[in-house]
Amino acid sequence: MRALALLALCLASLSIVVPGSARAATLEFTGTLRLQVAPPYLPPLTIPGAGSVQVADDGSFHLLSLLLPGGAFGPVSASLPTTSAGDINSVIFTNLGNLTGNFGGISGGPPGGGPMGLSGMAKICLALATPGCAASVNVPLQPVAGKGLGVGGTQYFPGAVSITMKHAPWTVGQPVMTIHSPNSNVTTPALPGGFVHGPASLTSSTALPSGTIQLVTVSKTYTSLTVAFPELPVIGVLQLHFVPEPGTALLLGSGVAALGVIARRRRRR
Repeated sequence: MRALALLALCLASLSIVVPGSARAATLEFTGTLRLQVAPPYLPPLTIPGAGSVQVADDGSFHLLSLLLPGGAFGPVSASLPTTSAGDINSVIFTNLGNLTGNFGGISGGPPGGGPMGLSGMAKICLALATPGCAASVNVPLQPVAGKGLGVGGTQYFPGAVSITMKHAPWTVGQPVMTIHSPNSNVTTPALPGGFVHGPASLTSSTALPSGTIQLVTVSKTYTSLTVAFPELPVIGVLQLHFVPEPGTALLLGSGVAALGVIARRRRRR
């Protein structure tokens, strides 16, 4: 009986809210931020992350909004070499990480989402019959004047090789921009979709431990070198998995284990 009461108390502490009232809470999470440039030519870059987010729900754990702090993912530096000859031989990321993400309208599905910019620098290494990255174009990832990767808007970077980037914010559901194959001989993989679901099923009761949310974004990069890469898609996938605090998980585990012992004793009797 003591174990049963303990388990009931623990569950109650996680679920007691006033019906119909908004609730704000802090949830711990683990997750990944994945960036895919020009599939299938460059490998994806996956950055693990963890921390806490501020969430609001409608009183029934249907997630309404989410505030993700900057620095939850990264910063990392990595080089992504291409697997095919063309205008670009690699993309080098320096100090890549996330800025603050502010997402809303989640429980209603698309067009839920919002802006989350990235930090760092991307260096596009041009082939041009030069070794290594002797010829390159630097592209700052931080949003400028409210425009940037994962935020929205169009950016133009002039130079000997000019670059135009068209961005969209993060979204739940399918990305708001489509991408095309880099050339007619390659089929572009299907874009990932965003989603939210609760701990037990594909429901929107996400603001609980074991709830999951995935947001996606797409940007397009155009360079004045358009022989092999007329359009460089950049796909971002952000996934968060809410986890119970260590103390809560231990309490739940102890209660469930005690109930198992009691059940075995009763079967023996």
